Amino acid sequence: MFELSLDACLVIDLAQGIIMSSSAAGLRPALNSAFCKALFLAACCCGVACLAWIVDRLALGVEWSAYFLNYGFFANGLPFVLLFLLLIALFNRLTIATMATGFVTALIYYADHQKLKFLSLPLSFNDVFLLRDVDASTIHLFSNYVNRWYLLATILVVSASIALAFLREPAFFAKKSVGRIFLGVVVLSLSASLLMGGRIASYLYAPDKLRVIPWGPLVTILHSGLLSSIEHSNLEYAHAFDGPVDRKAVKAFDSMFPQTGKNPIVENPPTSLGSLRPDIVIIQSESFFDPVILKDIDNTEQLLPNLHRAMKQATGGTMRTPTFGGGTVRTEFEVLTGIPMDAYPDIGFPYLQINRKSMPSLVSVLHADGYKAYAVHGNSGTFWNRNKAYAAMGFDRFLTKADFPSDALKDGWFISDQAMTDQIIGLLAHASSPALVFAVSIEGHGPYEHVPVADIARRNAIPVPASWPADATSEYRNYAYHISNADQQLGRLWSYLESRHRPFVLAFYGDHLPGLQHVYAIDGFDDRSDGPSQFVPWFVLSSTHAAPQSRHINAWMLGSEVLQAAGLAMPPYYQALGKAEQLLGSPINDNQRKAVADGVDSMARLYLKGKLDEEMPAIRAKGAVK
Repeated sequence: MFELSLDACLVIDLAQGIIMSSSAAGLRPALNSAFCKALFLAACCCGVACLAWIVDRLALGVEWSAYFLNYGFFANGLPFVLLFLLLIALFNRLTIATMATGFVTALIYYADHQKLKFLSLPLSFNDVFLLRDVDASTIHLFSNYVNRWYLLATILVVSASIALAFLREPAFFAKKSVGRIFLGVVVLSLSASLLMGGRIASYLYAPDKLRVIPWGPLVTILHSGLLSSIEHSNLEYAHAFDGPVDRKAVKAFDSMFPQTGKNPIVENPPTSLGSLRPDIVIIQSESFFDPVILKDIDNTEQLLPNLHRAMKQATGGTMRTPTFGGGTVRTEFEVLTGIPMDAYPDIGFPYLQINRKSMPSLVSVLHADGYKAYAVHGNSGTFWNRNKAYAAMGFDRFLTKADFPSDALKDGWFISDQAMTDQIIGLLAHASSPALVFAVSIEGHGPYEHVPVADIARRNAIPVPASWPADATSEYRNYAYHISNADQQLGRLWSYLESRHRPFVLAFYGDHLPGLQHVYAIDGFDDRSDGPSQFVPWFVLSSTHAAPQSRHINAWMLGSEVLQAAGLAMPPYYQALGKAEQLLGSPINDNQRKAVADGVDSMARLYLKGKLDEEMPAIRAKGAVK
């Protein structure tokens, strides 16, 4: 992968501005006629498209000529060309248009490079949703992934060039130019079509024209360029909620389970927890996984003693999450709603893209049993749009960074797991009714190359294979230090729950594997699969000390595990998830697994729309309802 640094982007940006501006200065006397202006603008547009394609190829690490002048070349260049022409129409200065377009081009490809570097995924249209609620917390998070001084220098150079051009450069169009007005109207119309996913965009960015490979986003980008891929994902998002409800698939899944069979997750009578309903605490631990699955790490019992203890006493095992390296809310959404992300394959960030006033969730199920529900997260409530999503799910209170003490301990880039555990304990200590506390940690968030730590000596004492190079050693120790802190706070919370002498259920899981680029580069996994194919640990521990069990689950199955451990009645949807878990954990063939997945996905779409209860009787009776 070509290391697309900000200084390289700056050089590209300045080169584009200098070349085009000097060309304009030299040709200024010849640009008096409308025809000459049109020819010159056409040449500039070709230059913008070519420079964008060259940067696109460099970012992929392939020859600049790869697929040059094919359909994807023109489709990829169109958004940059439209931006260039729009800036010409608005500011009437060639240098402003070229410098600003070059800066935006460099910024897009640098962001793409960073996302590929840390998350192994290219940019897509879904990423624009991150910009809807930008605040200080968002800026702080992303600033950890860039060289701030290079970025600042680039912004200053571009801003100074634009200001100078506005003051000194002659206008490109004459005053009250009809051509300028016409250009602005045409460009705005085309831009609106691209942004809104209109007919023109649907035609220009059709998958067959772009040679889209659904399972290979990087191959798609190779064929047609990054911006073409982003615009294609924009069109997909416009129809993201149009996923069909296959009622025959729902009926097929519903009838798969033997009517005489016993499902221990659903049909066992609730475990007796006395007259008190248990408090339920669910911890989503940032980037938590057990490094023992790495080839060169043989034992983590000293690093994660409480995780290992829980795995021996609780129901737990491995969990498939719908994301890798980032995208926390994808796992969070599955856990809280029981809805697989596979049911909405074109949705990248559910809290940002699913705008519903009411969203079915584990919270609403527990509300029916008299629970109060609290969420805790040591970051801004607007990040990932959690404040609105949690309100739609029915949380009674959401404690964010603003609710933490001003002197709350920080360890790493963010508020520590210790401070988060303080908040959980405080909520439970003052609860007057059975409580659900859902806590999302953030201490373990990357990047891990130079993350600050509160106890340097303890960090440096973490054992690392002697053969590892310095960058992998540093990255691993920084990461391991923070998950060790998470494990310590897990033990502390566990001890507190036991000391209260009232029933409880404690659930714990990692949201995804971290983006350890240096570690993964020199040390693979025991099963020889890649990072996105790995699983995170999970467990559900009950104060009843039920017999430990080992299971592999998907994140959307965790809710039924929690309800079962709490001894609470499960509504029909969670019963169906329990059935799916048992079926997928049994020796069934690939066709049966697909039937389960298809049935659950369609059932989840009905559930999100609030139509499952009303349609299930008809589905069971007829199979297909029009």
